[in-house]
Amino acid sequence: MQYTTTSKSIVVSLPITTPTGKVRVKRPLEGFAAEPVACRSVPIEIDDYLEWQINYNTDNLHEPSIVKDVIRQKDAGTKYGCELVRLIVEGMRLRLISSGQINDLKKVMNEADELIEETERIEREPASSTNLSERFGFVRHYLKVPNYLKKGEKFTVEIKIAHKQKAVGNQAMIYLCLPIQFCRSQIENSIVGRIANKNELIDYEINRSNAKLIYDTTLAFIIASNNYREDLRLIFGAMNL
Repeated sequence: MQYTTTSKSIVVSLPITTPTGKVRVKRPLEGFAAEPVACRSVPIEIDDYLEWQINYNTDNLHEPSIVKDVIRQKDAGTKYGCELVRLIVEGMRLRLISSGQINDLKKVMNEADELIEETERIEREPASSTNLSERFGFVRHYLKVPNYLKKGEKFTVEIKIAHKQKAVGNQAMIYLCLPIQFCRSQIENSIVGRIANKNELIDYEINRSNAKLIYDTTLAFIIASNNYREDLRLIFGAMNL
């Protein structure tokens, strides 16, 4: 992700042609469901949105959003602030996030409430003589793991829970959902009603009207996982917050 700043805003440039990447265009379905859009072949619609799996650290020194003076030593090696950390740094400089909000986030870090990442339940479906699997001794049940949404006027923060791929337990993933109608094309007047160009980027501006995005995204990490909470506590320390 590429970041530029003006005197009043942060502009994030995001790719829209990576349907299997950490930024992808999605189309709402019934309820809270959505599906990825292959927008190199399918025209973009007004209700589509960008789903960005946002991060806060990296070991890639070529990451465009890197904040090299926010350094943490971890077992896996040296990590530098990026993406969310860059938003916090630039947001504080532009007064899009206040010292009061930072203090509120630090208070939440020290609370001992239940973390979202631990939440799941199993529900068994009632037995049915007409169910083919039941006839042969298979019991159908559902592992229900909730997702969480917080909607702003021009964005939504989403916490998704999934099983860890290489370990036991669940992991929380934080997504920023940015409506296409609030994004700008870098090459044409509009991106709605057409397919995307190869490697196309679009811009999303963070200013006074949607500045709470920075606070809400940071808060989502803090309440989602103990690992995220501890990482952000160390990051805030490295930032002298």
